[in-house]
Formats: sequence, C-alpha cells, structure tokens
Amino acid sequence: MDCPTRMKEPKFVKYIIAGLALAGFNSSSRAQTTEVFFVGANASQNVLYACASNLLSGVTVNISTTNSTVRDYSGTIASLGNVIIHFSLLGGIEGLQDLANQNTETTFSGSNLTPTVAVSSASPGAVGLSAAPFTILGPTLVVPYAFIKGSGLSSVSNLTQRQAAYLEGAAGTNSAGALPISFFGGTSTDPIYLVARNTASAVRTEIDANIEFTGTISTWTTNSLGQPIPDPAGGQSSGSSIRSLLKVITNGIGTVAASDISTFPTLSYEGVPYSITNVENGSYPLWGYENYYIIGSGGNGAPSPAQYQVITNLFSAVTNANFQTNSTVFVGNFAPLSGLQVTRSTDGGPITLINY
Repeated sequence: MDCPTRMKEPKFVKYIIAGLALAGFNSSSRAQTTEVFFVGANASQNVLYACASNLLSGVTVNISTTNSTVRDYSGTIASLGNVIIHFSLLGGIEGLQDLANQNTETTFSGSNLTPTVAVSSASPGAVGLSAAPFTILGPTLVVPYAFIKGSGLSSVSNLTQRQAAYLEGAAGTNSAGALPISFFGGTSTDPIYLVARNTASAVRTEIDANIEFTGTISTWTTNSLGQPIPDPAGGQSSGSSIRSLLKVITNGIGTVAASDISTFPTLSYEGVPYSITNVENGSYPLWGYENYYIIGSGGNGAPSPAQYQVITNLFSAVTNANFQTNSTVFVGNFAPLSGLQVTRSTDGGPITLINY
C-alpha cells in the first residue's frame, strides 16, 4: 500500500502551545519554497521516503552517492506551493543533539541547514539532553531491535540479559583473555565478537537501556586483511555496515533495528524469539517508540506555520493505521501502533498491559 496523503489530524504526546502563527520563528524557507529538514534515525528511513514521495505532487528525488540517507524530495503541496523535504538520517541521537544545539547538517545540495525535525526512537533524557526545548509528535511507530549473528555461531541461539550486557563490555579479547563462544551456549572456545552501532544511533542507546548496559562497549571491525580489530570509531553508522562486517567476522553478533535484519538469523532474548507478534504482546522487550521532535513554539529553531503543516502531514501519513498494517515498507519491520497490547513510559523501562 502506498503511503496515504490525506489523513486525520495527529494526536500528540505534548500539544503545540498557542502562537505558531506568530512572528519570530526561524525558518529555512526561501521565497515561495517551504523547506523542511528531517534528521535522525535511519531505521525508519524507507517509511519516511515512501510517505514523502506520496505527500508531494510532481515529486523529484535526489539521492547522495556517498550516503543514501542524505536525499531531497521536491514537489508541490496545493495549499503551500513548492516544497523541499531534506533528509540526513545519520542516527537518532545525532539528530536530537543537532536539533537541540541548532547545529547544521549538510543536505543533498550541499547547503548547511539547521534541522527542523529530529526522528528518534530514543528520548532526549536517555542521552542526557533536556526535554524542555522539544515538542514531541508521537509516537509514530514502534521500532524493534535485534541481535543478529554470523554464520560461525550456529550453536548460539539465545542471550540472557546478563549475557547480553557481558557481551557488550567484554567481547573479543580483553584483559582476562578471549570471551569464548561456549559462554553463550555454544561448544567452541573461539572468541566471540560484538559488532555494534555507534553512539549517534538510537539503536545503540535503546539496546543498552533494555539490557541495562552502562559500561564501555567492546565493539569490533576489521583491518585491511579482514581480521577483527577493536573499532576505533566505537561502532558502525548503519545496519548495512553491521551486516557487511558479520559476513567477514563470522563469529560475531550484531545489533540492529528490525528493518536491518535482512536474511541474518536473530538470537532470542531471555528465551523469547524476535517477532512482531512478540513485540506486540510484550514478551519480547527489545523495542522503543519512535517520535518526531521539533523545537517548541517561540524557541530558536521552531518551525514556521508552513513547515509545521508539512511535518504534520507527513506524521499523519506515517501513523495512518491502514498504512501501518498494509505497507510493504512497514509490515515486518515495525510494530503498528494499533496492534500494540503493551506500553512503557521510559526507554528500556518496565512493560505493562495497556488499560490494565
């Protein structure tokens, strides 16, 4: 199903306070063109792209050849005229930080613009940011996370919370020697390696919160010979990079959003296999709510009324129940809000039944 273009008005966790139409908003709009800049999480990128494409009439798409999450969608909306939706989806945490601090990011066209919207499945408080400047539009959807494994770990099928936390802090070779596959239920004494996302990623933050890991991560990459080495960048910038490394580090376990699992086998967590059904019923706890964050009314960097209209139109398209239960870019990758039987109020926090 294509992403719908006309929806009911979205419900917000926080309501936009009065005054959006007043003067004083910073706007990246140029004459007769409304520009909106989405930064943040790349887990839901295909959802955003599908809805942006269908939101605009006469749409033209420009995609960076060096990073496909940097792209522009340009077209028209009848009530606004010309619209450009920029994307630079380099990680949910980086997006929140850049929006809060009004740092610029580079668009497809090479312009350095301050973000209008940050997309993230991690909350500001989870990474030490004040929530005060933000207005939250959400939730949009539920992002599940998973541990995937390389081909050399056929005997490893499950992680407990303690095993997962130990893996993140002691994978590979450490002061106590190699952390063996046998620690995770396998039979081999060969070392096991973690291939994790970087600190710009909400995947990293949310998995850490769910498994209660707070230490220094031990994540690995490869050298020019294809040998495992400690990752000097502290993790990878995308799920596709995780998958590429696991093809070489076959004794590796990677951390990804469900949309980046592809054909890799997943590990059960606390005896529960990953599935959308198990996310919905609360038995599989590795997930987080995605939200859109904007600067609140009157704040430096708050969207103009025209920008706000584009944002809420896209929000309504993404949260449409029919889209979430039928779209090929959504089904199997995210849990629809309409199917969720449980709720949680903090990142990685307790899960309770809705209306219990």
